[in-house]
Amino acid sequence: MQAQLQIETKGRANPRPVLHAQPFFSIADLAERWRCSRGTVYNVLRGQPVLDFARAGHKGKKLVPAEVVREIEAGKMRVWR
Repeated sequence: MQAQLQIETKGRANPRPVLHAQPFFSIADLAERWRCSRGTVYNVLRGQPVLDFARAGHKGKKLVPAEVVREIEAGKMRVWR
């Protein structure tokens, strides 16, 4: 499934990709979306449900449901004063 990719510039020197209608995000997608390292993404996701395609104890592709991403992003939002 291809996600629609739009570039959001809004005066930024480095445009930030915005992904729409994507049911799952990879760790690399979230690192780019949140502008942090993959290690930080793993720390933020600790305790959250993640879809893991690896056998127990092995490395593999991990996908994060979009609903979990929305909850995390909503929790990080605050009023700017």
